[in-house]
Amino acid sequence: MSRKGIVAFLGVLALYSCSESSEDRAEDKSQEKDAYNRCVSLGVQYFKEVGSYPTLKSAPNAGRHAIEVARERCEKAQETAFR
Repeated sequence: MSRKGIVAFLGVLALYSCSESSEDRAEDKSQEKDAYNRCVSLGVQYFKEVGSYPTLKSAPNAGRHAIEVARERCEKAQETAFR
């Protein structure tokens, strides 16, 4: 094998070993989904506590379903939506 071939092979090997495995990606996706679901649950709990469940009563979301609004907020900013 030529020197260029060896260098190319080692480069590909390095990139492959540094890339995230499909198991890692699946686990990350699962964790993201769990965080999203927790956020939505917190939103529903919040709306129940303030007396706006199942239909919101105040603007700008008056008449909308609490779960729908919680989902939207959690999609935009999970970390701050209901904390």
